[in-house]
Amino acid sequence: MLIEHISVSRSQTWQTCEQQYKYKYHLKVPVKIEKDYFTYGKVIHKIAEEYVRNKGERDVNDITKDILTGVIPYEYNKIKPILSQEHSKKLPNHVRQVKNLSDKIGYSGEIEWKFHYDLCPPKQQYITGFIDRLIIKGDKYFILDYKTTKKGIFRKTKNTIKDDLQLKVYARVVQKHFGAKAENIHTALYFFEGAELISTKFSEEDLVKAEEELHNIYENIENTHPDNAQGNVTDACYRCDYKNICPFFNLV
Repeated sequence: MLIEHISVSRSQTWQTCEQQYKYKYHLKVPVKIEKDYFTYGKVIHKIAEEYVRNKGERDVNDITKDILTGVIPYEYNKIKPILSQEHSKKLPNHVRQVKNLSDKIGYSGEIEWKFHYDLCPPKQQYITGFIDRLIIKGDKYFILDYKTTKKGIFRKTKNTIKDDLQLKVYARVVQKHFGAKAENIHTALYFFEGAELISTKFSEEDLVKAEEELHNIYENIENTHPDNAQGNVTDACYRCDYKNICPFFNLV
């Protein structure tokens, strides 16, 4: 199976349904219409990125207007996002949260910090991604991941954040890149819905296991022949972008 690199989202796609991974990342079947919540998440992330980049000196509402009207792309080569009525209603409050959070924690550090890390040198089995905010104070590191997730059973809480693979991977990459100690890396999720910040730290063992987990998934994908990709038929299939062409779904 084709695998150009791994990410936590790609690994989750594979674990959810190998056939979906095949369509999305191996065959690269284009999706006609992006899901509303993906577009909205990108818009909020871009507003936060621009507000912090300007160190709070530019009005956050002006930044929002420029993104919505296409003056500022919300993603590379994408302008004028179309938001659902639900997301348009949420936007003003979430924009205020961007300002409130950023003004409170400051504007220092890296924004949208890009990483490209070899899981098994020199095999070039890369994990790539972006960290929304990376703040460095001496030998202490603070990783912040923005979330537009609704409240509900699938949203991480203070009791389940320890299971967050993405934060573990971010912490591992920061650890390896900067030579940081695990106990000096603080991670947090900020949910715009409810203005909730939950944080945690991970042990050295946690970080090593997270890297091993991603590496195992990488090799599993790489060693799976496309014709052997298995479909996982569940109720989630009805929301899948590829259900109309999926032989597993259409057998049901």
